[in-house]
Amino acid sequence: MKATFRLFIALICVAALSGCGKTVYPRLSDLTGIGTGALSPEQQQQAISDLSKEQKNHGAEAVKEIEQR
Repeated sequence: MKATFRLFIALICVAALSGCGKTVYPRLSDLTGIGTGALSPEQQQQAISDLSKEQKNHGAEAVKEIEQR
């Protein structure tokens, strides 16, 4: 009886694991180029100031648009 039960459990495990091997997972993107385009501290500050200016301009344009309505 114990041997039959163990065989049954083993067959269930094999069936479950055999299904896992046939699934197709999406491929991960290639990560080799990450880190090569790091900005210098000066470039970082310039990018931050550019984004701040864009944010202020966008806010001002939004206010003008709202006032026109």
